[in-house]
Amino acid sequence: MPRPVTLALSAMCVGLVGFALLLFIRKDKPPIAERTEAPDQVARPARPNAVDSKTAPRPPAVAVRPPPPQPAAQPDARQPASEASLLAQLHDLAGSNPDRSLELAREAVKRFPDSPNAPEFEWNVVKALFNQRRLDEAEAEARIMLSKYPDSSFTGDVVHHLLNHPPNPPDVP
Repeated sequence: MPRPVTLALSAMCVGLVGFALLLFIRKDKPPIAERTEAPDQVARPARPNAVDSKTAPRPPAVAVRPPPPQPAAQPDARQPASEASLLAQLHDLAGSNPDRSLELAREAVKRFPDSPNAPEFEWNVVKALFNQRRLDEAEAEARIMLSKYPDSSFTGDVVHHLLNHPPNPPDVP
């Protein structure tokens, strides 16, 4: 583009931005009304009557109660964890602490054997044993899981990854 056209377009853009900014700033201010009265005839607001603080009515006193105590963030050690709590803890651990995972998963299997989450609890037992490199125990638990929950997707995962050993390659003795 020729230089004069570029300069004209640039100036026009700067002007539009400035105009938009001016409109944005003026948006919060009320419009200025035209004066129709003479300056000496402008009505002044009446002063409110002075109120004596001794005779003024006082608002009724409101009793302020402290907020009720919040439940403890940590579960009470005397109460066993709920099924949902155990499942959430197992999800949070996600293999980072196999000892604790095994403990929680075994507790869940023992306490909730007929739950819809029981196959997942059993799967967590197998997974924790595998992560601890206790492979024989993991395989034994996987076989128990297969007999208890043959149609579960968690059982299918264990069978696929732990019980179906691939054949040894020909070069491995």
